This record gives sequence, C-alpha cells and structure tokens, in this order.
Amino acid sequence: MLFGLAKRMHRLGVQAPRTRRLAPVLADLVGPASSLLDVGAGDGEVARSVAELVGAQRVEGVDVLVQPHGQVPTRSYDGEHLPFEDGAFDVVLLSDVLHHVVSAEGVLCEALRVATRAVVVKDHFAFGPVSRAMLLAMDLSANGFYDIGVLGNYLDPGAWHDLVRRVGGRVEKLVWPLHVHALPLRLVTRSELQFAARIERTPS
Repeated sequence: MLFGLAKRMHRLGVQAPRTRRLAPVLADLVGPASSLLDVGAGDGEVARSVAELVGAQRVEGVDVLVQPHGQVPTRSYDGEHLPFEDGAFDVVLLSDVLHHVVSAEGVLCEALRVATRAVVVKDHFAFGPVSRAMLLAMDLSANGFYDIGVLGNYLDPGAWHDLVRRVGGRVEKLVWPLHVHALPLRLVTRSELQFAARIERTPS
C-alpha cells in the first residue's frame, strides 16, 4: 500500500510535470512528422504528448517491458533489433533510454535505420564521478517504481559526439542545459546533466 502511494505521488509530483516540460522540447526537435516510433516507450505518455504536438497520425512504441494500459500501441522487443523495415517511421524517439542499454551504439544505429528523417534523443551528460553518482542515485530512485534495470552508462559530451559519429550520424541540434524539472527539484536533478538532441544521418 505504501509503495503504491509512493509510486502515485512520484507520478503526479515528478513524472507528469516532467512530461509537460519535456514534450514541447522534444516536439520542437522532431518537427512536423506523420509517424513517430518511441523506443523504450514506457507508459507512452511522452510519445502521445509529442505526437499530438507535431501532428503525427501514426505513433507506436516498443519496450523490453511493456506496461499495461499504455497510452500508445506498444509491442515487446528484444532491446536490440527493432521489428520494422528500414525507414518505417519519420522520426524515432529515444527518451532516457541509451544510458539503460548495454550497447548504446547498437540501439542508436537501429534507430537511425528505421528513421527516414531523424532520431531525437533525451539523455544525460556526465562530467566526472560526482555527477555520475548523482545520476545513478536519481535513476535508482525513479526507476525502482517501474522495475526498470539501471546500468548507469552515462557519457560525457565528447564520448557522446564520438558515439553519434560512429553510427554515421551528426548532431543537427542540441538543447543543453535542459530544464526538465521545476524548482526546487531542479537544484537536485541539475539541468546541466540533462540534454536533448536531433540526430540525422551524415550524407554519404
């Protein structure tokens, strides 16, 4: 009972306001789009909100742990290979996903394969052991409500740009620092540890 109450309080006090702040930022990076895939969709709230803002008529999600009663159609997948053909969606969304996976390079490469226009990423920058510890603590506290594994694979800005280049992409637009929480919570979550970016394939 107490766990259920704590989960509900986290959703109402942290998750829902976060989505309201984050969705317009992601929508601006997505731009006009008719189709959107959210990788690691969770309950689908972010995908639904972004799709409404950009006018996407088709929005789907995939996740390794599909939540019941999701807000967008979501299918289970293996966490590595997206079950879609090349260019199946205008834009692919990766919101707080890459630091949870074993191979960020593989997941980002698959996202670029499936997207015709761009991949939009929201994730974290780490700047040393202190910020890594802060990010890990926040991840553990938030994701414990949803049985989501926490690997803590946070990259510094240089490693992040190297990752994008290795998969044949380029950062077209970067939003940093990113304000995803209101004060006073922002003093803990630190906007300089948050970013969002639009990634496009490098022309061959």
